[in-house]
Amino acid sequence: MAELKVTTGGVELHVEVDGPEGGTPLALINPARSNLGVHTPIMERLAREHRVVRHDWRGTGRSSGGERADYSFPQYADDLAAVLDAVGAQTAVICGCAYGARTAARFALRHPQRTLLLALFDVSLDQPVDQRLQRDLMLEARRLREEAGIGSPELDRGWFAHTHEREALRSLTAHNDQPDPTPELAELSAPTLVACGVQDANLEEARRIAALMPDAELHEMPMTSHPAVMSRPDLMADLLLDFIRRRG
Repeated sequence: MAELKVTTGGVELHVEVDGPEGGTPLALINPARSNLGVHTPIMERLAREHRVVRHDWRGTGRSSGGERADYSFPQYADDLAAVLDAVGAQTAVICGCAYGARTAARFALRHPQRTLLLALFDVSLDQPVDQRLQRDLMLEARRLREEAGIGSPELDRGWFAHTHEREALRSLTAHNDQPDPTPELAELSAPTLVACGVQDANLEEARRIAALMPDAELHEMPMTSHPAVMSRPDLMADLLLDFIRRRG
């Protein structure tokens, strides 16, 4: 694993790269409130064949904070482009989970020529849903997994640590006053995986997005709540790796 700092747009981003140097670049974008460590449960599998690029988006994890006006998904998308430049990846598979899927979608719209494949897990591009509903659905998914004899992953507190806690909270304002970019996705040609848990309040939005896109496939993940990487990481990895093998 290699660590580096990438300076762009007035911030210093913490970046980690794993996997073989000649592997297809795969950029993972974190859910809200977490740092790049949240993908630890799936890293071993993903990094066997792919060059996995992770970064703490501005204000989160070990990255520095920026101007308040720059906490926006277009800026997050351009930050990712700078990260890919720094690691020498002209193109990449772009995978975002939950809040990170908003950045992934915006990256594909702003940098379509750099998007080999697009994967949107637990995606909604409208205003966030009631978080109490998400918590109730999380408990329901956990109950269903227990009944089926499927364990729930252990979460590491370190995945939610931020050097600048105030900036990390500000980074979650990126959706404020932003228009829904979903209609623009109809123009994207990149093959797209849209995956969402059955016990996720974003499911209807994920269905809407998948139906609108010209080359998208929808997978509804059973016994899975929001976000998938914290609910059923193995299933998330299964779907992502299968999609890359088939469409890459």
